[in-house]
Amino acid sequence: MNEAIILAGGLGTRLRSEVNQVPKSMAPIFGKPFLRWQLDYLHSFGIKKVVLAVGYLSDAIVQYFGDKYNGISIQYAYEKEPLGTGGAIKQALELTTSETVLILNGDTMFRLDLDKMFRFYTENNADFTLALKPMQDFERYGVVDFDSQYNVTGFQEKQKQTKGNINGGVYLLNKHIFNQLQFPDKFSFEKEFLEKQYIQYKFKAYIDNGYFLDIGIPKDYHKAQKDFKAFADFKIKKNWTLFLDRDGVINQHIKGGYVTGLDNFKFIEGSLEAISVLSKKFNRIVVVTNQQCVGKGIITEEELNVIHKYLQQKVEEHNGRIDRIYFAPQLVSENSIYRKPNTGMADQAKKDFSEIDFKQSIMVGDSISDMEFGKNKGMYTVFIHPLGISKYNFNFDSLIAFAKSI
Repeated sequence: MNEAIILAGGLGTRLRSEVNQVPKSMAPIFGKPFLRWQLDYLHSFGIKKVVLAVGYLSDAIVQYFGDKYNGISIQYAYEKEPLGTGGAIKQALELTTSETVLILNGDTMFRLDLDKMFRFYTENNADFTLALKPMQDFERYGVVDFDSQYNVTGFQEKQKQTKGNINGGVYLLNKHIFNQLQFPDKFSFEKEFLEKQYIQYKFKAYIDNGYFLDIGIPKDYHKAQKDFKAFADFKIKKNWTLFLDRDGVINQHIKGGYVTGLDNFKFIEGSLEAISVLSKKFNRIVVVTNQQCVGKGIITEEELNVIHKYLQQKVEEHNGRIDRIYFAPQLVSENSIYRKPNTGMADQAKKDFSEIDFKQSIMVGDSISDMEFGKNKGMYTVFIHPLGISKYNFNFDSLIAFAKSI
């Protein structure tokens, strides 16, 4: 099992009130697009190749992932027009080479043990296996019936249920069996394959009680923001250090210009509250900021220190703290070791606070140089961006959104 298909072409109509600039599979959840969480999950089971079946707003997916992500080769099966789930799978299968292919819905996270599911599939010599999630008190999902040997015996329509096993949207498919059925280009995988072909082929039900969530409605999308913390690859402890950029993170960035005094230093809404929250979670909080306006002679170091003194004062008034502010006054042309993305300011912080461990640190910034600064020292990176999507570790649209999420 080394190839997978993810159905990532859904319109996400029910989620439009929350996510309307990117496809549903790219909806940002706890700082990452949903699809990235799925790919990280597949990577943990050794999947080497993924075919993304894409349609609506597919450019956002292609531009983000390209042809490789985290060691996984990525190919795209484009829907020029909606093909239905079956048509999308049929088209994507043309790009696979394995006899058995793993298939997942692009809006569902079902964290089951894929290795155990594959062993179940092979040991039972199944033509098709679908993963089922036991659930209680639900009405959004239909129920899958099976006998004592886990042979699928039927499908129930969506209705209010006290308990049952629902289709978790994770499948292992024998490609030869599927292709010989000669489906049309457009069809429903659920109606035409699942609900009709289980009678003549060996369909097996694999039961797993792993974490399950469908982000298709706003309520569950918001639930995912909290739940997915448990899947993050960092677990913050009180001894961690937080590095913050200044302009665009704490205070408003002046496009094409510089903050030159208290008259044009404006806090971003929520940033003071964010630092207050973060002060309770991190051992050290330091600001690292490029300030070539000093090197250009636009303001003096003394004037910059007045701004920073005001910044720290306001932070303290809001029950937060900043342990130290480091700035690099050098010009870009000087290529100083202190100017981000170079790491001189981080090294100086380490000298001043010997307990700092860069592998237990997070860099929060709104520019590529901020992210490279963090990566160069082995920190986790948080990119502040309005759309909340980038290839860095985590992405949020504001400092307060990050603070409230951890």
